[in-house]
Amino acid sequence: MRKELLIIFGRRFLGKKRRLHAPSLALIGVCVALVCLFIAVERGMIPTLIAISESRATAIANEAIRQAISLHVDSLLQDKKLLDFHAGPGGELMYVQTNTSDLNQIQAEALAILQETIKHLEGFEVRIPLGQALGSKILASKGPRIKVTMFPYGSVNVQVMDSFEVTGINQIKYSLYLRAIYTLQVVIPLISSKTHVSMDVPLATVLIPGKVPDTYLMFPYEIR
Repeated sequence: MRKELLIIFGRRFLGKKRRLHAPSLALIGVCVALVCLFIAVERGMIPTLIAISESRATAIANEAIRQAISLHVDSLLQDKKLLDFHAGPGGELMYVQTNTSDLNQIQAEALAILQETIKHLEGFEVRIPLGQALGSKILASKGPRIKVTMFPYGSVNVQVMDSFEVTGINQIKYSLYLRAIYTLQVVIPLISSKTHVSMDVPLATVLIPGKVPDTYLMFPYEIR
């Protein structure tokens, strides 16, 4: 008799279905909507936040490099001859030749200076307003600040580069400069990214004049 009562009671108990009331359903719906909204905002904010962080970090690092080179430019160029000028029979400038030995020394000294400069940027922090990270123009300076930390990644690479540019009738501008190439790691809470940066620091510029022709014609269309 007891077994039969237990079986009947158990069937009735298991057969009952719990019904969710309207307030419970509304609360669940609000929670789901908030989660979806948070995911959507996060996905839209992360690319903008990374782009702003990389841009800010690059600007700070470039300014540090520019100041370091400006501070040591006298010692870098002291007692060094960057270019050799060769003139023709009439005294006109024929061509310019780089002094490889002195340029290699400048490159080595600049590498040591910039390596130390980038090293000092380790752990440097910048803070970006949440409104700016969300891409809002009105609230760009509003909201809590998101901390962004910079870390140098790898070593600095310094190269001596040159370029030619036509600036007039038979005139060429020859430029000599240092190119600093380095990588920065930008760390945001739970996010990190690497950005490759290249910066040029001018060393010398020479205008090489050529012989100007007696007549110079310019046509508004291409001659074939």
